[in-house]
Amino acid sequence: MKHKKLIIFLILIILTIISICLIIFSKDKNNFQDFAQRPDKTNRGQTSSISDTCEIKSALTENIELHATYYLSEVYVEQKQYLEKGANILKYTNGTYLVAPYDCYIVELNIPEIGEKCLNSNYITIESKNMLAVTLNIDESKINKIKLGNKATITATAIEKEYTGYITHIGSTANNGKFEVTAEFENDGDIKIGMTSSVKIDIDNEEVKNEK
Repeated sequence: MKHKKLIIFLILIILTIISICLIIFSKDKNNFQDFAQRPDKTNRGQTSSISDTCEIKSALTENIELHATYYLSEVYVEQKQYLEKGANILKYTNGTYLVAPYDCYIVELNIPEIGEKCLNSNYITIESKNMLAVTLNIDESKINKIKLGNKATITATAIEKEYTGYITHIGSTANNGKFEVTAEFENDGDIKIGMTSSVKIDIDNEEVKNEK
């Protein structure tokens, strides 16, 4: 009799252990399924990248009007010439000067002959050396991810130097499925207008490189 009770007791213990193991296994299986079904956060924010080169241009080009009714006395500049801020551009017959408003390049001279009167139609086109820009062509599938103010990293190829700029313009119409996007940045004096560069834009932990 005692022997039978012992056997029954052992059987109950074994069944209890089996039940506990089944419960634990079931929980582990559910936890594994939950983990497997969770979105992979490590892949969030990634996107395919496209690459190309951009020409570095001035971010500011403007026309300086000559003083109407003044007569032109001397001209000190020519096209493509670089001027520092305050340098003389030309002189009027009354002894006053037209000077460079900032560090700039002379793009175009539309001026009268020496000794003739300046008109409202006369001007001198200049472009800034200090504020530069690059224009990217972004595919229509990515344009909605780009916002004004997004940071851009510009690498000047010739000097292998990186600059930080920001998106200042996003085109409203596409050309062959591409939108023009402009990023502006400040020149530290090492870049010359016309240099080539590679550009990438940070977009919510994603990177979109320039494509033409």
